[in-house]
Amino acid sequence: MTAAPTPFDFSHPYERIVPRPRMPGFAAVIDGVDLTRPIDAPTRTELRRALAQFEVIFFDPQPLTPAQHVALAEVFGPVSGGSFFERHPEVPGMEMIVNDAERPPGIDIWHTDLSWQPEPPMGTAIQIVETPPHGGNTCWASTSKAFAALSPGLQAYLRPLTATHTWERSGFRDALAKRGTDALVEAVRRYPPVSHPVALVHPDSGRTCLYVNGAFTKRIDGIDYRESEAMLAMLTAWIARPEFVVHHAWTAHGIAVWDNRCTQHYALADYFPHRRVNRRVTFDVPGSAGHGNVNAEVLGGRALG
Repeated sequence: MTAAPTPFDFSHPYERIVPRPRMPGFAAVIDGVDLTRPIDAPTRTELRRALAQFEVIFFDPQPLTPAQHVALAEVFGPVSGGSFFERHPEVPGMEMIVNDAERPPGIDIWHTDLSWQPEPPMGTAIQIVETPPHGGNTCWASTSKAFAALSPGLQAYLRPLTATHTWERSGFRDALAKRGTDALVEAVRRYPPVSHPVALVHPDSGRTCLYVNGAFTKRIDGIDYRESEAMLAMLTAWIARPEFVVHHAWTAHGIAVWDNRCTQHYALADYFPHRRVNRRVTFDVPGSAGHGNVNAEVLGGRALG
């Protein structure tokens, strides 16, 4: 039987990196790391601790090759199979989210990446390699802060509950339908709804996090549907309170890494028809089963849109 992970001790000072928090206990810029060079073991350990402590971390612009980008993700966990998005032609583990006049942005909803998988990816590492003239920012919310701010009674109510997550609730359904019935049917067959705890205890920080989101959470299990709808509406609005949210403006080749278990994010869609290119690599919890390449399994390597 595998022992439960031990949370990091956040009382020790950092020696190899310099985190600069942007909010109390949340969202830190990391100085002192050249990501274009191999990352040694002590620095890797501190980066993992910083991600557990601050939940989303940022790096000032450093143009990374696809291989360097993948190496950064692998600091935190093995590369995941990703979602439905098209892939980099030379790096199947790297998703390419390209928006322009022909491909309008459409991820402007609070969500947690792939919460519709039985074992969702632990986190995500992105680099915005092309930015629009204005706009195109991203917001992250701390779901541990959101849970901690709830009343004790509501916390106690939520702790034993689970909720159903499905990709079919999101814009992915319409996007797949446009690619043909076969793609939609294959996605339905491969990825049925799954349930996860509403209040998730983070193994690396010990914090309790709200794990429901507006894009993929269909219902809270085991309660009347009207109670479920009302509670999900309250929780999704609560998570987006400004006290829990950091608003990040991008510079070309800026980098962010976040933990999907304790954050949600929202990509602003205010830059149409300008071009924005996001290179994304998701990574799994070390030792988890993970999942296959979703794009290859459903779309055979074709673009989503």
